[in-house]
Amino acid sequence: MKLHLLILFIFIGTSSFAQNKSVKQVSDKARELHKAIFIDKDSLALENLLSYEVNYGHSGGKVENRKELIVNASHNKSTYTDIKTEINQVIVNDNTGIVRCLLTGIETKQDGKVIPLKLSILQTWTKVKRHWKLMGRQAVKMN
Repeated sequence: MKLHLLILFIFIGTSSFAQNKSVKQVSDKARELHKAIFIDKDSLALENLLSYEVNYGHSGGKVENRKELIVNASHNKSTYTDIKTEINQVIVNDNTGIVRCLLTGIETKQDGKVIPLKLSILQTWTKVKRHWKLMGRQAVKMN
């Protein structure tokens, strides 16, 4: 009986550790994504973060596929400052991760217009060959 309990506790502990590791990995990927888009405008980083089937929804209603997102993000003429990502919730189930976060910062358009950003974002991640890839994203503007 004691051996069965020991095995059960080891299994639960191992599962919990794996779950926590995946939660951290997905959280880190969400932050990497925002850095690649808003700070670095890094097309190579985006190539590595996005699934081929990604569906990326902006707060204004525009939806982009992978190619559109990489081109538009890397050629965006706006500058972003004070970008912060606050992770509110991460759920991982097997090879799927859901992230809810709040992104705040300042966008300065090419014409000098300054726009405060406060976006509530939902992201869906999938694990492909041991790497987390963004499958979907939808942002909404917050007051």
